[in-house]
Amino acid sequence: MRRFAIVCLAGVVALAAAGCGGKKEAQQQAAGAAREPATQDQRSATGEPGGGEADVAKGMQEFARAMESMQKSPDGKAYEPVSFRTLIELLPDVPGWEKEEPEGESTTAPVRFSQASAGYTKGDARIEVKIVDTAMSRLLTMPYQMFLAAGYSKESTSGYEKAVKVNGQPGWEKWNSESKTAELGVIVGERFLVTVEGSGADIKDAQAVAGRLDMAKLAALK
Repeated sequence: MRRFAIVCLAGVVALAAAGCGGKKEAQQQAAGAAREPATQDQRSATGEPGGGEADVAKGMQEFARAMESMQKSPDGKAYEPVSFRTLIELLPDVPGWEKEEPEGESTTAPVRFSQASAGYTKGDARIEVKIVDTAMSRLLTMPYQMFLAAGYSKESTSGYEKAVKVNGQPGWEKWNSESKTAELGVIVGERFLVTVEGSGADIKDAQAVAGRLDMAKLAALK
């Protein structure tokens, strides 16, 4: 079980490194994490002390260092996420929709980011808007890369999903007519991840809510 956890950890680090251009430091740390299971097996076979929780802890430390290296500018300076309080201020008021109390948080490990969100209701319909400052971490945007690919689209009897442009920024759109769920997302300034998810709402509702967000002001934040 410990071996499996460490191998998975090495895989995540390697995947993140590839997504960020394959930085040498991250790759070396991933390789180090991958070698840990063999080291543990050798200790077990010879009866040497160590391993176990210590190996997992060391793997997590290497993972954290790899993640940190991916959030640095070309001059080596770390990108710092803006305060979630600043992001909360950008959550729009939407005519006809009741805005719930916004929430926000920031974290420093293993990836630095901050986020703010708010729910909007109108009758039985509900839409949630979330803004995430990834601090240039592609690990946080990697799951959405397929949707951001130019020309991507998929259609079925229950709905569709496709790549779109939102105020000139790359994004995606999903609609399911059976569950009445809508999703609109956009990567702003190659850094900020904005998602608008609706339940019991039409895709046009999600588009209208997204249109109220000042993305130019968001892109200018540092």
